[in-house]
Amino acid sequence: MNADELLRRYAAGERVFHKVDLSGANISRTNLRDIDLTGAMLKSANLSGITLYRAILYQADLSAANLSQANLMSANLGDSQAIGANLSGAILRSAILSGANLTGASLRGADMRETNLQRAILSGVYAANANLQGANLIQVKLCRINLSKANLTDADLTQADLSNANLAQANLSWTNLTEANLQKVDLKGANLSGANLSCANLRGADLSGVFLKGANLRGADLHQASWRGTNWSEANLREAIMPDGKIYE
Repeated sequence: MNADELLRRYAAGERVFHKVDLSGANISRTNLRDIDLTGAMLKSANLSGITLYRAILYQADLSAANLSQANLMSANLGDSQAIGANLSGAILRSAILSGANLTGASLRGADMRETNLQRAILSGVYAANANLQGANLIQVKLCRINLSKANLTDADLTQADLSNANLAQANLSWTNLTEANLQKVDLKGANLSGANLSCANLRGADLSGVFLKGANLRGADLHQASWRGTNWSEANLREAIMPDGKIYE
């Protein structure tokens, strides 16, 4: 099936297109809301500006696809492959991306509020200025991700791997980072007020100019972290390993 046939059948009222192969196809700026593309092959397809509102893309292959400015609100992309995909400026609010592999993808400026990314892989992703407010990022692999100036307010990053990530000037207020791996992360100028960092690994992290007012750092490992200009007021540091290696009492 080619793109023209799919569009013709969709216009006629058909919605289910399981395992269709549209690799390299150009269906940009079309409206395919509520379409079921379970297991579809969409590698390197041009889907820029497409409307896939409430679409089902479960286990679809979107590797290297162009989804910039796409509307994927409330779509199901669970267990999909989107390695190297371009999702810059895409709307993914309330979408399901649990178990998805987005290694090396671009999510710059994407709207991912309340998105479910549990167990997803976002290693090496570029997501500067993305909005992840209230997102579910439990146990997500985010190592080397660029989330500079991103909004992660109220997001759940319990046990997430953020090692070597760039979170400079990000808003992480009231974020849950319990037992998260933040080793060697760049947090310069970030806002972590009210955040839960209990038992988090912050070894070698750059906390220069970080705002930690009212944050919970109980049992956190801050050994060898840079903390020049850090605001610790009202933070809970009980049993934390401080940058100098001493345990805070």
